[in-house]
Amino acid sequence: MGCGKMEYTSKPKVAELIRKANGGMKEHYISLIEGLIVAGIEVIAICSFSLKDRQKLKKVGATVIPFILKDRINPIWDILAILRLTRILRKNKIDLVHCHGFRAGMIGRVAALLAKCHCIYTIHNFLPMNLGKRRIKIVAWAEKILSGITKKIITVSQALKDEAAQRLGIDKHKIRVIYNGIVPPQKSNTSNKRQIIREKWGVSKDEKLVGTVARLIPSKGIETLIEAVPLVMERYSQIKFMIVGDGPQLSFLKEKAKKLNCDKNIIFAGYSEYIWYYYEAFDIFVLPSLSEGLGISILEAMAMGNPVIASRVGGIEEIVKHNWNGYLITPGNSRELADAVLYYLANPYKAQEYADKAKLELNDKFHLDNMVKETFQIIREVLNS
Repeated sequence: MGCGKMEYTSKPKVAELIRKANGGMKEHYISLIEGLIVAGIEVIAICSFSLKDRQKLKKVGATVIPFILKDRINPIWDILAILRLTRILRKNKIDLVHCHGFRAGMIGRVAALLAKCHCIYTIHNFLPMNLGKRRIKIVAWAEKILSGITKKIITVSQALKDEAAQRLGIDKHKIRVIYNGIVPPQKSNTSNKRQIIREKWGVSKDEKLVGTVARLIPSKGIETLIEAVPLVMERYSQIKFMIVGDGPQLSFLKEKAKKLNCDKNIIFAGYSEYIWYYYEAFDIFVLPSLSEGLGISILEAMAMGNPVIASRVGGIEEIVKHNWNGYLITPGNSRELADAVLYYLANPYKAQEYADKAKLELNDKFHLDNMVKETFQIIREVLNS
């Protein structure tokens, strides 16, 4: 049936709206769309992804409509974007709009109201650390209005739910936590790739490889990792560090490594589609985030059996339990990070114990099927309300 109608077909039309995204948020979006289509929902993906990613969405059965959402608030541009999106929703007879992230949440929820569509909204990340009190007040004011026209709000961790309720004033009863989910590849598909990756980047059999997978932005705390490298090398020389990912901080981080005279022991591998092969090559995984909604790369590393070191921040504490299935450090503390790496190196049996526990617990709470099933349930609840 479509926008403005009170009854729905057995195969509802859902628009999934997101701005240009990378890393975990993009993978969440693509995986969710594939799962919803399998579950019997007709999905229209409204995004500004690359041609390759749009083709991937089309391949899983989504209708893809390119749509640019700018990063910053611009009243004139935002009004035009809202009007264009409203036309898209009406033309495609959308039953429900699902917005991902703050910018999509702002534009998409207003357009959904104008198009008389139901709307839900997923919060993936915390507010930027450098936002400032004045802007936080503006965001809270806008959210107070927009949450009133939103049927359900999803957060990917309890920590994000707490922030949404406390800092943004959203009714906690309207918020539901749905953890990100993953499906790791079969071990047989990656087991022969460990040595290939290590040989490609000049990591010898005798060397330990500490790796991270992250978008190179300030909130990921990769600067802290680089500062920890010389501290580790003071006590353990047969080691290399690998940073898999790309982003605006790349040049700054490379320069930082040179200044600390540890650049020869740090491999900047760049972005890779074959991310699972890299996890297979790691001996230890590190994510030293300063802010993190949940941390999909941590889930991926655990699924591949990597001992994990991560920051005690945001949703990470809902995945990693210190001295149980991983090692938590204070965000921004390079000394603690170095000590954590050295602890794993000195206690390989303990590192393996943590990794085994993490892998066993993963499927219970963080499987893709759970994420899709719970999101599908919310969509049906809203459409049938």
